[in-house]
Amino acid sequence: MPKKVWVQGPIALDTVVYVSEFPTPGSFVNSLRTEERTGGTAANVALGLCTAAVDTGFVSYLGNDEIGKQLLRVLEHSAIKDLVITHIDDKTNHALVLVDEKSERTIISMTTPHLRELRMDNVPFKNGDVVAFILWREEFLADLQRAQAAGCFTVVGASALADPSVTGADLLIGSRNDFPSHLNPLDHLSRFTTIVLTDGSNGSVAYSGSGEIKQSAFEVEVKDTTGAGDAFIAGYLAGIAHELNPAQCLELAGKWAASAVQVNTSIPPAFEVVKAQWGIDLIP
Repeated sequence: MPKKVWVQGPIALDTVVYVSEFPTPGSFVNSLRTEERTGGTAANVALGLCTAAVDTGFVSYLGNDEIGKQLLRVLEHSAIKDLVITHIDDKTNHALVLVDEKSERTIISMTTPHLRELRMDNVPFKNGDVVAFILWREEFLADLQRAQAAGCFTVVGASALADPSVTGADLLIGSRNDFPSHLNPLDHLSRFTTIVLTDGSNGSVAYSGSGEIKQSAFEVEVKDTTGAGDAFIAGYLAGIAHELNPAQCLELAGKWAASAVQVNTSIPPAFEVVKAQWGIDLIP
């Protein structure tokens, strides 16, 4: 039976504006088209993960506005099994996402974040659960330590590397862009059992005491890179939940990310789409 995975972090409404090129100071740019869709790093991961036969819990917050109600309906109609939502007296996360003709993106937050108010005190951690803090903040340290004390497999985002208070976690995962370039991942394996970093078209690599495992990027037609990193993390966590080996986890994560960049979406495509495209059956 797959491990249960708890994902903590933000959900947002993404207003995505496609442009021929990014605007420069003082310039005027017409949009090619505009659309709105569910986003937010942690929500993207949870909404993708729950389609892969993984018992998923999502811990987040929503504001008291119409966007909050809209996103709550999305969560309630998803395959996420357990929702732990804090309701705040403010606006729900809303982001402006600019995507150019090269499929590169720039994200601008249009609301005040309230991640400091997120707590997992009432989350029923159990020994063997996977607990993922995708967007790391120092305020989550007590929750991380509580999950570790409960015997959970703990996951932190790449920014946790720069937080000396994080003395240990089972997995650090994220983009190499979030990993300071002057640091060597091998020097931090005393803190993190495994470090997994993505590097765009260069693929991904997993570092551990057993050595390095590399996964090349899969060549596909790129339409929108928004959410590709989130799809990668969803894939890797799905592999962990189903107890795949590290190489299989990297392969699944890479193929899920490759499927994600072929569609205009923030949420990763459902696992069935990935399975059909790549002919993989890593998850029963």
